[in-house]
Amino acid sequence: QRDPSLRKSGVGNVFIKNLDRSIDNKAMYDTFSAFGNILSCKVAQETENGTSKGYGFVHFETEEAANKSIEKVNGMLLNGKKVYVGRFIPRKEREKVLGEKAKLFTNVYVKNFGEDLYEEQLR
Repeated sequence: QRDPSLRKSGVGNVFIKNLDRSIDNKAMYDTFSAFGNILSCKVAQETENGTSKGYGFVHFETEEAANKSIEKVNGMLLNGKKVYVGRFIPRKEREKVLGEKAKLFTNVYVKNFGEDLYEEQLR
């Protein structure tokens, strides 16, 4: 039974990145089901052709299962690629943190301009 309030709370939700493109929903489910009951499991896919975008989400029934999966799978090699597994952080929360960090940086890196562009033109 899906509980929308549980999904929105973020409790038990993990984010996985650097997935090998061959890993699909079933392979990810099989990997993470060892840690507890999974409410949902999804590898992000390109809309045009359905290929993996290299990241996904697993929503566990409990926070304990999510924490166990983070502890055991983060840094592990899956199909030859070292994956990152961490707590899912909603976009608003990420933007808030990044917004604060962005204030600390004032440099911009620009590349691939033609040879006829001079520094004065960029100012």
